[in-house]
Amino acid sequence: MSADEPRAEHIELSSGGVDLVGELLVPGEDTPLVVLSHGIPLSAPDPEDPGYAGLATGVADAGYSVLFVNFRGTGESGGDFHMGGWYEDIRTVMEYALSLGAPAVFMAGFSAGGALSIEYAARCGGVDGVVAFAAPARLTEVFPRQNVLSFIEVAREVGIIRELHFPPTPDWLYDDLMPHDALDHVAGVSPTPLLLVHGSEDELVPAAQARQLLDAAGEPKELVMLPCGEHRLRRDPRSVEVLVEWLGRR
Repeated sequence: MSADEPRAEHIELSSGGVDLVGELLVPGEDTPLVVLSHGIPLSAPDPEDPGYAGLATGVADAGYSVLFVNFRGTGESGGDFHMGGWYEDIRTVMEYALSLGAPAVFMAGFSAGGALSIEYAARCGGVDGVVAFAAPARLTEVFPRQNVLSFIEVAREVGIIRELHFPPTPDWLYDDLMPHDALDHVAGVSPTPLLLVHGSEDELVPAAQARQLLDAAGEPKELVMLPCGEHRLRRDPRSVEVLVEWLGRR
């Protein structure tokens, strides 16, 4: 490892009996910490795509420590995807993040990870800022009840639902989703600074949902609309630029 590369630490956490696996990048002493949260994978991993590891490296290169942990059902973490479990996971990750003693802790989540970051900040506080990329105002509109069976089929193909008898019923999975709509929580983020970033051509979460969140949020708040941006903003190089610029103003 060169002197300019951040130190990488393998992280293992237990969330309600589920093993979570991730990585912490530390570019130097006493650096602010950014906690990245991913969205729901809807396709198999692309071997040529660096994924969130590439995104984390970009943020670390700007001088921030970065913590990224795969939620249950994804990556090397155990368990099966469900939104209530993911919220338990984000609480576990944040408990660890806050124990590190960084001078400031920020949350940056993508899609469903952005919605959960909003919910966590509203319910638990204790963070210095929240950035939500392509976050749905209502997950229940993006994944409506009538599409649950097809979603479960995709989730099994992708590998985020692994257990044969999970979920107990399709309605159970949908009902587990309902309490985590960001629109029901976003007002509680204030006075923590909130940045919403959305692609103008988001094919999964309409840009109107970002404006719904902005209207419901308290101050300080900001919306950056990326022209021609699609839903997978993790792959858009402008995401790191916008995040680092916003962090630099905190």
